Amino acid sequence: MQYSVTYFIRPHYNTSFFPKVEQRLKQKIPLTPEFTSLVTGHGKTKSYLHRFKLTDDPRCPCNKGQQTPDHIIYDCNIVEAQRSNLMKQITLSGGTWPQAKDEMISKYLKVFIRFVKLIDFQKLN
Repeated sequence: MQYSVTYFIRPHYNTSFFPKVEQRLKQKIPLTPEFTSLVTGHGKTKSYLHRFKLTDDPRCPCNKGQQTPDHIIYDCNIVEAQRSNLMKQITLSGGTWPQAKDEMISKYLKVFIRFVKLIDFQKLN
């Protein structure tokens, strides 16, 4: 039996990183809770925890908006140093910023993984 991607995952977020399941299956990705949280939109972000009433406020401590994975990747002041390094590595490799999420995974996976590892998620709570 073959299932569509939409059966298992929320397509509006997950497919922005992995438009095709085949692409994801070809890549060796060291999965961590932090990486999974940013790629799926589930866990570790205040907007996600707020949906389940596990936190009172979905806003990020940086006060620039709701703490979503996109906010953390592209806007959050708290991870500015980590994002600057990500931007630098991507642009030095010939890419542009902001980078589409699927391109970040397909072309700059190692750099993106390093970005995620450098984020102190405790500071984001």
